[in-house]
Formats: sequence, structure tokens, C-alpha cells
Amino acid sequence: MEVDLDYCFKRKHTSNKSPSKQKSVDDEENCNVVSLSDSAEITKQRKPLGWKTMPFILGNETFERLGTFGVIGANFSVYLMTKYNMSVYSASKLVVWGGLSNFLTVICAFVADAYTGKFLTIVCGSFATILGLVMVTLTAMVPNLRPPQCTGEQRNHGQCIAPNKTQLAFLNLALFFLAIGGGGIRPCSIPFAVDQFDATTDKGKKDINSFFNWYYTSFTIVLLISSTLMTYVQTINWAWGFAIPTICMVSGLILLFAGTRIYVYVRPEGSVVSSIAQVLVAAYKKRRLQLPSADGVTDTVFYDPPLKEKTAILSKLALSSQFRFYFYCIIISIYH
Repeated sequence: MEVDLDYCFKRKHTSNKSPSKQKSVDDEENCNVVSLSDSAEITKQRKPLGWKTMPFILGNETFERLGTFGVIGANFSVYLMTKYNMSVYSASKLVVWGGLSNFLTVICAFVADAYTGKFLTIVCGSFATILGLVMVTLTAMVPNLRPPQCTGEQRNHGQCIAPNKTQLAFLNLALFFLAIGGGGIRPCSIPFAVDQFDATTDKGKKDINSFFNWYYTSFTIVLLISSTLMTYVQTINWAWGFAIPTICMVSGLILLFAGTRIYVYVRPEGSVVSSIAQVLVAAYKKRRLQLPSADGVTDTVFYDPPLKEKTAILSKLALSSQFRFYFYCIIISIYH
């Protein structure tokens, strides 16, 4: 049966169940039946459950960071130097791949806001991270994926065998997947968690503040565990030192999926980057117009539409005299 999605977005209820309105009733009954593929495209109109969703979201975040930091941590350079026979300089260059995820967060945030939504972006990033972690774990388990072990005498004489192109390509691909995964998870995890609270109420605002406290507390605990316990395990056995974080990441993804029935999914409303670009372009095109004086500012001069009903923006900022250049973008053409 085809469901009218537009009806699902409206907070209307029909008490008359006449045959002429049977379709509306059927659509209303099916509004809560949403597959995972649909969750990035439509918004479930249900009351945010707040802390009931946090065990799944915070648990996923904790396992994800434990998996990522447990592999790409302070000890990873040691792994490259001892198992891949790299110099300190070569190992530091390869670790720069981790910085790529910081750049990819901007791209993934744009895609999430404009197209895919936060939940689907987190899921895709999690799968990419798992793939990268599995590949890094394989480099520690499969001898053919790394160069032969270098003895102390060979290292002193500079006779260690460097990794070949295939081995380096496999390692670089693993780090690339980790960068994609981190770029997809980091910009969406906190906003997705905040969506689970009702920010229009005092209790919801208080719960959001409490969530941030728990979020960064868990972040600190994960850093402590990854830099102590995981480092200790890796000094004993690199394969287990990478396999345990991989298992943690898989567990985090399973935990995220376990709460799919109670999450609130916010439909993508467009990227902030696109809105900023539109403002700059409009202000540049209208730069030759005459700005009105402060006394002459009215609703007929500046474009000031009302807030949309289904939006995360709850209030408007008052018009300020600062950055008057951007006033050009909201001048109504009729005024000119």
C-alpha cells in the first residue's frame, strides 16, 4: 500500500473514518512504519524520547572512538617503524592521513545536511571505519601484507627491507577508509543525539546540557583506555591490539542499529554552506543598490519570511547594524 508521506509530516488527526477519508486513516497508521533507507529522507513525527535513546547513541560513540583511537593512536607510529620498517619521517608522513578526516568532516557535513541526513551518514561512516579497521588488522595478521621482519643488526646498518608498492597501497587504502569513516561520524554524532531531545522545553534544554557532560566524559575515558590498556595489548601482540578495537567498532554499529525504532530522524533541510554561499552571491549582485537608513527599514524593504513550521530553527536574531554589507542580499527588488 502506498503511503502519503506529506500526510505523515502534518500533525493532523482524523476522527471521522468515513470511506471518503479512509486513505487518510490508512496513511496515519503507516506513518510510524519507516525502513532504514527511508529514515534519511523523511522525519518521523514522534515525541523525542530523550535519554531512552542515549544508551544506544552514547554506546555507539564510545565503541567507535575506542575502535578508532585504539588503532590510529600514539602507538601506530611505532607499528609502522617496527613492522613496516619505516623511518620516523616516513611514518609521520603516513600518519598525516589521519588529518584527512578533519577535512572530510566538512564535506560529509554538507552531504548530511543537504542529502543523506545524519543517521545514514553515521551508518555509512561506521561501515567505512569497520572496513579500514579490518584492513589494518589484516596487516598485522597476514605476513605477506607487510615487509619481512627487520633484525636489530639490519636496522643498525640500514639494511631493512622497505614495503613494496602493493603493501603500501593496501595500508594507504585502509587509512583512507578510516579517514572517510571519521569524516562521516564526527560531524553528525552530536547533532543526531541532540535531535533526540525536545529543545523547545526547559527539561529538553537541561537534558541537552547533561548529554554534553556525559559525551565528553566518555570521550576522556576512551582516550585513557586507548592510551593505556590498548597500548599495553599492542606491545604484547599487534594482531590482538588491532582486532579488539575492530570488535568494539562492530559492537558500536550493532548498538546503533538496536535503537532504530525509537530514534527521531530529522529530514535534511539543506546545508548551511549552501545558504552562506547564496547570501554572499546575492549580496555581491546587489552591491550597487542603495541601503535604506535605519529609520526607513520596514517589512517592505527587507525580505523577512516567517519561520517554517517543520524546522530546527526556533527563533530569529534581531536585525543588527553590524555587517551591513550583507543587508544587500535581503533587499527586495521592488524597493530598487
